[in-house]
Amino acid sequence: MGRKFFTNIVGCTLIIYLSLSTFSLINVVAEEYGPAFYRQNIRPITNHDCARCHFSVFTDIRDKGGAHQMVCMKCHEIFHTYKPGKNWKDVVPDCADCHVLFHGADFPDCLRCHENAHAPKNSLSFRKIVKDCRKCHVDQATETTQNLSAHTATACSSCHHDKHGYIPACTECHSETHTPFIKNTGCNTCHPSHSPLVVSYTEDVADNICTGCHVDVGNQLSGSENKHAFLKCANCHANKHRYIPMCQECHGQEPHSKALLEKFSGCNDCHGNPHTLTLQLP
Repeated sequence: MGRKFFTNIVGCTLIIYLSLSTFSLINVVAEEYGPAFYRQNIRPITNHDCARCHFSVFTDIRDKGGAHQMVCMKCHEIFHTYKPGKNWKDVVPDCADCHVLFHGADFPDCLRCHENAHAPKNSLSFRKIVKDCRKCHVDQATETTQNLSAHTATACSSCHHDKHGYIPACTECHSETHTPFIKNTGCNTCHPSHSPLVVSYTEDVADNICTGCHVDVGNQLSGSENKHAFLKCANCHANKHRYIPMCQECHGQEPHSKALLEKFSGCNDCHGNPHTLTLQLP
């Protein structure tokens, strides 16, 4: 009795399970192939869907895509339509659709240099762009040409080597610096990279920057107790490197009587070197 009852229970359970499985399979078939499929609410394709198949493209954009981290279909409005014999340019979006001719008419083929559209900056081919630096970096090229220095005769790739965007430390070439080297901004305070002999500085430039080159003057001032020793270099030599001010700019037009001034050719006849102000008696 008990065994028969148990057998009936198991049999009923199995029948119910098989019935439900068959019903589910029928529903799956209906959802995939039958009229019911077309009554479903199908969501538009998303970036997740693209990434599942195009995983390497996804990782390129994720890690190196920059501004290209956008909805895939913003560029790929038409997709999965390529077939042998079809023009590739009819399928893949043209960079110029968004970027126009970013570098001008001389560079219509973006992928010649930016070899991977999904990682445009990281995929720049240094080998291909090295001859065209001046065509893109016009300002730097003009600055270097108009302000002659050893940098004028130096190839761009000698400094910006290995990859696009590489900025070398000044000490790669200039091992002896005027002051202890920390970073390029210290050198660029006075020496613009592409016109290094056009020395410029602000009124608050530190004196040790000046005395790094003008060692003798620095020693004269540090060993003196006259008032000039307590001024910043840029107080007198303002606005332009090698600018030598007239004494009258600070001391007025006639610090002494006109009769006295007529006996000398200039202030230095008596006051000597302006950095030491050692009185020279006539």
